[in-house]
Amino acid sequence: MNDTMKVVVYLKWDVSVFVPTDEQFLRFRDTLRARSVEADIARSEDEFLRLLPTATHVVTWTFRQEWFALAPLLVEVSTPAAGKDYFRVSPPRGVSLSYGSFHGAIMGETAAGAVLALAHGLLIPPSGGSWPRPEFARRARRIAGATVAILGFGAIGRTTGKFLKPFGPKIVGISRSSHPEPEWFCPGDETASVSDLDQILARTDFLVSFLPSGSETDGLLDARRFALMKETAYILNFGRGNCIDEAALAAALRRGTPAGAVLDVFREEPLPESSPLRSAPNCLLLPHSSAFSPDYLDLFFDEWLSRH
Repeated sequence: MNDTMKVVVYLKWDVSVFVPTDEQFLRFRDTLRARSVEADIARSEDEFLRLLPTATHVVTWTFRQEWFALAPLLVEVSTPAAGKDYFRVSPPRGVSLSYGSFHGAIMGETAAGAVLALAHGLLIPPSGGSWPRPEFARRARRIAGATVAILGFGAIGRTTGKFLKPFGPKIVGISRSSHPEPEWFCPGDETASVSDLDQILARTDFLVSFLPSGSETDGLLDARRFALMKETAYILNFGRGNCIDEAALAAALRRGTPAGAVLDVFREEPLPESSPLRSAPNCLLLPHSSAFSPDYLDLFFDEWLSRH
């Protein structure tokens, strides 16, 4: 970094943890100043557009195609978002787009916590009256010895597996390309290809998806694959909503296979009131919140600083 750099932060959102506090920004700014780099924060779009002509690096949730013409010095547009589908712009030559990769620390806790809670009936309570001990007894299980298949075994999926591993499950990491087994793998754990998904589903107790969006993941989990699952299995999706045929999942849940679902992402967000998932039994719907944490932007700023 040097004094030719100028960083402009414009992070406006209706979710409080996605908006920097004064303390968070000042810490970021002071670290940059120690490297002889100036940084400004914009609290409105008008202020951002006024600062844009002097910016070489922008940190933002929002960037429009026409704004590139206002930023002759720009070399990078960064966002805390993980999905590479987030920016819908085509940057001019010499300008790169960058994304966050820190989310596993938060989402891994969320997903691991959801698996543990599902196993003991804490997320989707039984409906058998005010004292449903028999139904709780039918549902309850230990994580030890269960098979947790993680569909999308990248950084977030691996962190989730690492958080779960001390409880003793068998981890199956599923990805499109082969990766070395992580150092925390134990005998019985395995990595697999998406081409093996049908076989894996038949023995899975908890299927946790972190799949990205894209044509290759669209509708990957459909009625045929739901029918392959155990009656006692659960589906959890924290990746992107396009991988699930939502109508087929709602129908499968009504039939009782799989036993339930925890869904944080959907094809359309917010989830329409008309969605069949809203009335599906044993289905917990979350508002795309698996990465919520007060230190979300602290993690992002630290990662951004480590890369620049």
